[in-house]
Amino acid sequence: MTGLNGESGLRILFDPSTCRASTSDPRAVGILEEKWFGRRSRGDLVLDLVEVAYLILEKKAVVETATGVVLSSLEELMREAYGCFKDFFWPQLLVYKDLRDRGRRVRVVDQGRFLVKDKSGGLRLVYVLEEKKLISIDSIVKEAENARDNSLQLVLAIVSLQGDITYYEAGEVALG
Repeated sequence: MTGLNGESGLRILFDPSTCRASTSDPRAVGILEEKWFGRRSRGDLVLDLVEVAYLILEKKAVVETATGVVLSSLEELMREAYGCFKDFFWPQLLVYKDLRDRGRRVRVVDQGRFLVKDKSGGLRLVYVLEEKKLISIDSIVKEAENARDNSLQLVLAIVSLQGDITYYEAGEVALG
């Protein structure tokens, strides 16, 4: 198994009770942090479920459970932690994978929100939406205000029912 830099043996420990994974191995922490994976917590690097799924799909890490079970595919991870895979997981994974595959650095902010560093170094807040799921205009306005307050450009990533992604930059509009 090769790691992110072609090195072998990146190991992360998955905890189904939290739907997250972690590693305390300094080598793995360094490699993963450099690529914008996870967040530090008391010496460990903690990875969100969408990051774990991406690493498994791309065969960039070995995922184990506390009982020593090695999970080598997304299907195995789903069987091990079925309750972690909520309705909105799939659109998030599609957007996360698309952004990573385009060479962007992506950090999970929280469910449905990613901080993305584009190739020119600019930061954007990507807000994932799913086709046919109702959302109020107030929610989108709040997201735009939050992004603006943090000096970020808001990008709406709308995932169709077929899994296609369309990105829209959202900004302020002055009426009247």
